[in-house]
Amino acid sequence: MILDILRATPVWVFALFAWLLWMGVARLRTRVRRVRSLWIAPVLFVAWGLSGLLGRAGPLAPTLACWIVGAVAGAAIGRRIEPMPVVDRASGAVRQAGSAIPLLRNLALFGAHYLLHVAAAFAPASAARLMSWDIAVSGLGAGYFIGWAALVAQMWRAAPSSSVTATVPSRSSP
Repeated sequence: MILDILRATPVWVFALFAWLLWMGVARLRTRVRRVRSLWIAPVLFVAWGLSGLLGRAGPLAPTLACWIVGAVAGAAIGRRIEPMPVVDRASGAVRQAGSAIPLLRNLALFGAHYLLHVAAAFAPASAARLMSWDIAVSGLGAGYFIGWAALVAQMWRAAPSSSVTATVPSRSSP
């Protein structure tokens, strides 16, 4: 049965899982990188969350309500749970402390989406209810990064122009 599920899974899902795993593992160590590379994952997760909202058929009001509930919860979590970067406006660098939270967050969001879609495929009678939960997970992911990004933007504006590090990598790394 598990092999059947994996065979029915589109290749892009495996690629997305590998990328999310790689990004999460990279965050296990402290690193310094350019600020613009800090926004890659948030932009992708917010886009993924919005695509979950916009890609649903049916009445907009209940779908939007599920998404908003997830987004509000996600924003509250995103503003509190993850270690915040230390910003250096002068060099355009940020130092991110190593943490397992990004890896766990990536795996949890991916796993929730995947399992809900698999469950809906196996239980078509419950698919509408399961997809409501999937919309809430889309909102949760988008809200998490919206909350986190708002906090980082506040920190950036308030940060002094002191140096985080003397060297900033020339290429962005995850």
